[in-house]
Amino acid sequence: MTNRDYDRRNTINRIEKIYRNLEKILDSLPKAFPSAMKDQIKDLILGDDELKKIIEDLEGYRPPKFFLIGRTGVGKSSLVNAINGRYLAPVNDVYAQTRGVDIYDYKQEDQILLQILDTRGLSESLALDDNISAEEMIKKELRAFLPDLCLFMLNASHRDDIGRDVRFIKNLCEDYKKNSGVELPVICIINKVDELAPSRFKDPSQYPLSKTKNINEVVSYYGDIIKKEDLKLESIIAVSSLMDWKLDDEFIDADRINDLAIEDLERLELAFDGRYKIDELIDALEDAIVDYKAVMGLRIACRMDKIMGDLADKLTQIFSAFSATIALTPIPVADLYPLFALQVVLVTLIAGLSARDISLKSSKEFIMSIGGVGIAANIFRFSAQQLSKFLNIFSITAGSAVSASVAAFGTKAIGEAAKNYYIEGIDIKKVKKELRNKIKKEKTKKN
Repeated sequence: MTNRDYDRRNTINRIEKIYRNLEKILDSLPKAFPSAMKDQIKDLILGDDELKKIIEDLEGYRPPKFFLIGRTGVGKSSLVNAINGRYLAPVNDVYAQTRGVDIYDYKQEDQILLQILDTRGLSESLALDDNISAEEMIKKELRAFLPDLCLFMLNASHRDDIGRDVRFIKNLCEDYKKNSGVELPVICIINKVDELAPSRFKDPSQYPLSKTKNINEVVSYYGDIIKKEDLKLESIIAVSSLMDWKLDDEFIDADRINDLAIEDLERLELAFDGRYKIDELIDALEDAIVDYKAVMGLRIACRMDKIMGDLADKLTQIFSAFSATIALTPIPVADLYPLFALQVVLVTLIAGLSARDISLKSSKEFIMSIGGVGIAANIFRFSAQQLSKFLNIFSITAGSAVSASVAAFGTKAIGEAAKNYYIEGIDIKKVKKELRNKIKKEKTKKN
């Protein structure tokens, strides 16, 4: 999974700015581009309900609130880092990082990404003072905090008897429903599967069948206990939140991290990614959260790449469909300027999503550098034109349909290439090779 270190607020502001300035961007097209086509594409983009909803969702979101509960050493702070894909919270292999009941705001710059109500370890549920028990304190904090989810964390490497823990959480959930009128969804997260035998395999891509079998057995073991105690779960997922860190190319031991200055903590980079099924966990979190504003907050915190990728896909879909509409004129092979100009605008918009403030000229150079102009030259000349002559013997519209499909394909291929390069960060050589393969396959289909 990837989640590059974006400044969330600036990224959202940039996306909103691009959307607001679409008319201005389209108006900057040369005069040779038909004005009627400019108006049509404006109406298509600005009138697209799905695109409009994505923009509106970015404007109205809130940080999700999670109630995190589990025994000492289950890796609660490490899990928060794994979900976010960056270092946000103190992590220590030996000492418990939380005492009592605490609320943490996990931030990037000044923006809150997640809010966590963290409890002491379940094995440490002792009286906080002479008047109130840990259980009563947690119930009180839950009512005030109003979490979106309860994340019940377990340790995969310890086959604990968790019957008492499950009953404790069930009691908390019943009290919460009684006082708030709504159910508190619970997801069980079995962390630290990387420590299961054979423990020397830390890279999930290299997990042997024996390790996968042990993971499944742990899930069954804990699942049976939870089922016996009749605690309702949204899902139960086994994960590894293993992430090693480096600073200026120097590996940082876990016991040294808490000694780093704040500015150094912010510069920590990922040295090894041993995360397992974290994407599946985030999917489960999204499905279980009831408030859509909190779902969007989670996506912004953990899946900014996906949000931008979805926007790029939507723009590509709109521009591809419009390319087909243009081609239905039909377009002569010698008159492909409107199509190329449309593709230049598409690349400019996608690049803008990724903080690349490029000009129409730069977008044109990008298309030419990856061989995008060759799509028209190759497919139209050797496929659409020849097939049109043949098909027009039987039907005027048949030839137009061929041109439309090729025009839509070319625009879609260029949009996907721009997404791969500008948003996903794929090397330009790989982008060019993939585009060339797509053109080759399309020529085979058409000829």
